[in-house]
Amino acid sequence: MGIVLVVHIIACAFVQVIAENTFLPNRVSEGPLIYAVDHCFGIKGQGTIMTGTILSGGLSLNDTIEIPSLKITKKVKSMQMFRQPVQHAMQGDRVAICVTQFDPKQVERCVVCTPGHISLLYGAVIQAEKIVYHKLACSSGAKFHITIGHETVMAKCTFFGSVFD
Repeated sequence: MGIVLVVHIIACAFVQVIAENTFLPNRVSEGPLIYAVDHCFGIKGQGTIMTGTILSGGLSLNDTIEIPSLKITKKVKSMQMFRQPVQHAMQGDRVAICVTQFDPKQVERCVVCTPGHISLLYGAVIQAEKIVYHKLACSSGAKFHITIGHETVMAKCTFFGSVFD
């Protein structure tokens, strides 16, 4: 009987700690849209479907969206969440959107946003560390895959020097 009581007390304390340290995030539908697309495919007769998660802002039917990496704007034709049609989606929602006259082979993963909200980055000065598993030399003029968020591009790098421990 004593073991059951101890287990019950520990379980109650555990539930109390979890309840005190969890919260529902504050989701907002206002502000500019940032939508991380993780898959893009075409459906004959419908258009191109982009699936992903809304990182900020909201999205409604007939909204105009931009794919900054391609400098293309499109209108949202339809939207679904978990195979159910919806009129509106907001921050945190996983949603599939359908746009017309867009070749899905142009992107696989990308960021979609409110037109003009995200600027393209053409160059940056950063501090980088070589990965120990990369056996080749890292010299200026070499090309590397650079990933920032959901976008990966091929970049020609110029190294200004090295820092040693």
